[in-house]
Amino acid sequence: MKVEFQVQTPTSKSIHTLAQLISDRAGQTSFDEALVSVAYMTVSGIRLLINGFANSIPGKSKWLIGLDDYVTQPGAIDAAMAIPGAEVRVVSYSELGLRFHPKVYIFRKHSKPKQGLTILGSSNLTSQALAGNGEANAIINAENQEDFLMTQTLWDALWKQGHSPTKQELIAYKKRYETANARKPKEAAAKGKSKSGMIILSSDDAELDPTQADTCWIECGYITAMGREIELKAEQGLFFGLNPTGEKPRTFDFMVSSGKKAQLRLKFQGNHMWRLQLTSEVPEVAAGLRPRLSDGTLGRSPYVAIFERTDKKSLFRLRFINLSSVEFRKLAKKSSQLGTLGTTTARQYGWC
Repeated sequence: MKVEFQVQTPTSKSIHTLAQLISDRAGQTSFDEALVSVAYMTVSGIRLLINGFANSIPGKSKWLIGLDDYVTQPGAIDAAMAIPGAEVRVVSYSELGLRFHPKVYIFRKHSKPKQGLTILGSSNLTSQALAGNGEANAIINAENQEDFLMTQTLWDALWKQGHSPTKQELIAYKKRYETANARKPKEAAAKGKSKSGMIILSSDDAELDPTQADTCWIECGYITAMGREIELKAEQGLFFGLNPTGEKPRTFDFMVSSGKKAQLRLKFQGNHMWRLQLTSEVPEVAAGLRPRLSDGTLGRSPYVAIFERTDKKSLFRLRFINLSSVEFRKLAKKSSQLGTLGTTTARQYGWC
């Protein structure tokens, strides 16, 4: 085995973080299996790891997640369970007055030439641990079949400590988590409001992954193309099943306020935004989303674009509400409580 060491500090450049190391190795090697065992996991942590694989985690993955201390977010467990081909187990030693505390990441390529990467150290699966905290890890590269067998033995010893969670168990854990973290949403909201240009998933405060949200929203602001294109944050692309780092334009069906379906295209922009290209099939667009000022120019839109899931994967509901409405205040409050309220330089956005 070839062993290296990785040390991360709060002042480390992004290229020296564990998140970047994993991303670099994932780009060099077509890993087909991911095995992750951590004491604590957050939505932003699992999302950062998945993004390191160009938003497509290996087809086979196993996740062993610790529940002690009520740090692991229920939303993170939901996100892991939603990954195609994933197998999830949970473990807790709190009844013994002890903790499940390993942090082990194993990535393997089984096709020839076989390659394996094992990471053991202090880093939990949180955004801060992968790209912020002071952490230290051993990076172990498998070089032969004996090395593969050793890492398999390690994983087997970990995996057998967990069990597949029941629906009732997850519901009970969520209730206990919410009780233990009752003050956290208020603190997260206060921090979110103080950060201009805040990217939601850069913080471990986010309790809900966009892929699991029912509603996604953003202020229209000074929407472009004469009020016919809304720019969404890159991370909001996940709500539609889009890669936050970009991919080819895709067209979706939207149920609009007229009761009709409109086919609208989402296109990735160089400024790391997804641009929704609107048409006059959307009644509010035909009427004008931005007011025309006395000098003939268009003013700031008073509307918020709301996207909602339907029972069909590629069909979304699109509607617009006023910034001053009670509904919008409730929507923003709900996102704030979930830690999913963010800002661009001039607009609020979020999901819930």
